[in-house]
Amino acid sequence: MQNVKTSALKTLRSGFFYLFVAMIILIVVAEFGPTIIIYVSNSPVGIMGMIIILTLLLLTIIVIFLYAIFGKIRPGMRQLSEVDSRFRICYTGTTLILVGLAILALRTVVVVALSVEYTVSSSLVLAVGVLYVGDIIAFIGYVLTFVVGAFKLHGKYRNPLYMTTGILFVLSIFLTFTGLLGLDAVTTLVGLGITAVGYVLMYIALGGTIKKLNTQS
Repeated sequence: MQNVKTSALKTLRSGFFYLFVAMIILIVVAEFGPTIIIYVSNSPVGIMGMIIILTLLLLTIIVIFLYAIFGKIRPGMRQLSEVDSRFRICYTGTTLILVGLAILALRTVVVVALSVEYTVSSSLVLAVGVLYVGDIIAFIGYVLTFVVGAFKLHGKYRNPLYMTTGILFVLSIFLTFTGLLGLDAVTTLVGLGITAVGYVLMYIALGGTIKKLNTQS
């Protein structure tokens, strides 16, 4: 069982490493995006080059995020939940993220499909409104996986870094949503920055726990 726990924590740790990398790229794009757009637009590459570069960057961020969550975080939480039932809610959170993202993808398809036929229609508005449930489901999943997960890890391993990380995740969610709703770029970037710090602290905390478990064994 000890080996399973260590393996699960190592998987989670690598997931948070990838999340940190993706978050740093996102922050850089968000911070320097306008400058990149101006520079590239005035360069020989032109508008098309700018679109290609930004698209590739966004795709890179998405791929890393998806790999981190579903290739590392989800398997890690599954392993933990198999040896400790208190982490089942965190594993359920990763499932909700998956469902929410699937609905978001469906919404994109619906919007594109309906917008081809109707410029503005009640069907389009209704479809988009109904499918916003995907945002809510994904958000709940994120909270269960990361915020609740951090506090669960603190409850089990008593490392104060887990508690600090959980608090930072709550703060980052508040600031990011406040910034996005108020169209405040600075607040949004601060929220994203705090999230990145949370990922680093989680990476460090998991490393400490893994070392402690290896010492005990």
